[in-house]
Amino acid sequence: MFETSVVHAQTRAASGRLSLFTISVLAHSAVIIGAVAFSIASVDFPTSAPDEYSQAPVLLPVLVPPPLGRPDGGAVRQPVAQRPATPPPQPQQPNQITAPPSIPDEVPQLEVASTGDSNATGDPNATAPGPLGQPWGVEGGVGDLDGPPAIVAATPVPEKIYEAHEVKAPVGRYRPAPPYPTSLIRTKLRATVVVRCVIDKNGHVRDPRVVVPAAFAPFNDSVVNTVQRWRFTPGSLNGVAVETYLDLTVNFGVN
Repeated sequence: MFETSVVHAQTRAASGRLSLFTISVLAHSAVIIGAVAFSIASVDFPTSAPDEYSQAPVLLPVLVPPPLGRPDGGAVRQPVAQRPATPPPQPQQPNQITAPPSIPDEVPQLEVASTGDSNATGDPNATAPGPLGQPWGVEGGVGDLDGPPAIVAATPVPEKIYEAHEVKAPVGRYRPAPPYPTSLIRTKLRATVVVRCVIDKNGHVRDPRVVVPAAFAPFNDSVVNTVQRWRFTPGSLNGVAVETYLDLTVNFGVN
């Protein structure tokens, strides 16, 4: 009886532990599922995905130049056959009827004088001498006669910082005056400050450096702090924006 009781007690205890473990797992699972469901329900997803487009790189068209010539050119030209010189006519007696000694079977055809241009195409519809083509074409070109003139590529500009006299100089667009230092207002001093800087390709002032300072440092600091907010139309060379050195002069005075 004792062994049987012990066995039954162990069985009941194990059964009880299994039930508590199952309840615990189910409870935790329910909490996790509820948290995930709440998170999904509180998130707003877009109703439609954004449109995406793939854009091919833009390539410049290759234009084949037409032949050099005239739009209405191409007349047929052949060399003129050399004809023997005819002797001067003899004076005729009045009321005397003359006739050639012999009548030829074929009448010779006169030929058009040649201009020496060997580039004629022999176009029957041509109205002017010269080769058929365009004035801006290329000799020997095979491009379309009705095509536009080819786009000439811009001359490349070396990457460097230019002096203002080497290029089309920058032009100021926004230049607020540097404030007079408050610590020196009572002195009513006059001062001149020259700053050398770089105007970049976007028209911004870069690397200001005082080359002619004033006697008092507050004047120099006021100029350096202010010119960095100035804006310019950048300098250009062959129509391309370039970086340019520029000297800026500021005069201080109190009225």
